[in-house]
Amino acid sequence: MDILVVQHVEADPVGILGRYLEVKGAWLHTWLVPQSLTPPHGHYDGMIVLGGSMNACEDENFPHLARVVELILDFHRQGKPVLGICLGAQLIARAFGSRVYQNGVPELGFTPLFPTAAAEEPWLQDYPPGMPMMQWHFDTFDLPAGATLLLTNNVCKNQAFRIGSHIYGLQFHPEVTPQVVMNWMAFKTEWIETHYPHLFEHLREQLVLYWVQSAQFTEKLANAWYDQVVASAQTVALLQSRTV
Repeated sequence: MDILVVQHVEADPVGILGRYLEVKGAWLHTWLVPQSLTPPHGHYDGMIVLGGSMNACEDENFPHLARVVELILDFHRQGKPVLGICLGAQLIARAFGSRVYQNGVPELGFTPLFPTAAAEEPWLQDYPPGMPMMQWHFDTFDLPAGATLLLTNNVCKNQAFRIGSHIYGLQFHPEVTPQVVMNWMAFKTEWIETHYPHLFEHLREQLVLYWVQSAQFTEKLANAWYDQVVASAQTVALLQSRTV
């Protein structure tokens, strides 16, 4: 299965999520936006939209965002799975007509997440209520019309959602490795220095406590999502064969 990975910034790669997908048999084709203004040409069975430091509506400074929104809707129309992470989830919300705006409180570091009663996905079965996942965001979004909320907390309500059966948005970062998280410290702003003066030490402690469990969750997510990509590709191929 060929999967398009939209990477907005070099500091936020597909990470351990990509490794697990490759073990399953995925071929990942990364559109690294700082190096190319357009995605690589090809046929793709699914798409992952990663995070980034920009706002999801900042088209004037980052014109590729509008193209990503078009791709999300194109994949949706074709019944192909899309997985959006952080900024990627916000772009999905934007694509489906929802507002993206600043959250009341930023989430920096591992924060607890809680599955909703509607969370029936295989990768959320046995999710321990309150299990922390890595966060690094200042913005949030309104849940798109018809979307199903899957994970939540009391700091940022919309943590994971599903639209239909093929579109998923995750506000948190299941893809990170300890090295990726530590690299993000290079992007600390003056505001972060002022309000989170011990963030580096805090993150280092949290990684020791929570990353292994986070990675185990990511493996489950990758396996389930890849299986969905395979099933969707088979369905698309069957429908195309019937129209020939």
